Amino acid sequence: MADFSITGAKPASKQMVFELDIVNPPPQLIILINPESLDIKFTPKVVENRVRWTNQKDSSYIFQVHHDELDILSASGQSAMFYTDKGLTSTERKKTLGWENIQQLLAIYRNNGMIFNRKPGQRGTNVLESVGRVLITYDEILYVGFFESFSLNEAAEKPFNLNFSFDFKVTKHFDSKQFSR
Repeated sequence: MADFSITGAKPASKQMVFELDIVNPPPQLIILINPESLDIKFTPKVVENRVRWTNQKDSSYIFQVHHDELDILSASGQSAMFYTDKGLTSTERKKTLGWENIQQLLAIYRNNGMIFNRKPGQRGTNVLESVGRVLITYDEILYVGFFESFSLNEAAEKPFNLNFSFDFKVTKHFDSKQFSR
């Protein structure tokens, strides 16, 4: 069976918001630039098995059905421009709001909803304190899940931005338009 996908991010004023469902979460992260593309891919997993019991006295079948694959949300876009009080910059980009915003998104990807703490009295040893989930809100839909991949690229023809793309596995999604009726 073929995949089902919905493609297209509307470049209107819809914000993509990232947050963590963990103990003491950091503030919400709002991407400064909307994604250029957004693709939601649904892959049904149609597998049915009919297995007969090995017991000769019982002639009944075992019927097995597997759940569908998790939806994948793929998005790509670019960071806000690296702008300081002196103007556009690529050499001092670490001092810009665009750089800080994309680095916060990268940190959410790296931790993927987990909180690590250092063991008391030990150097460099981290302990997993809690496992949470990543929440993405876009176009009034809340996606709950985890990152599969994330990439940052720099293009020579656009020296004042970074391009990003990610794949996000969706374990649950909620449409807030359904609840506001």
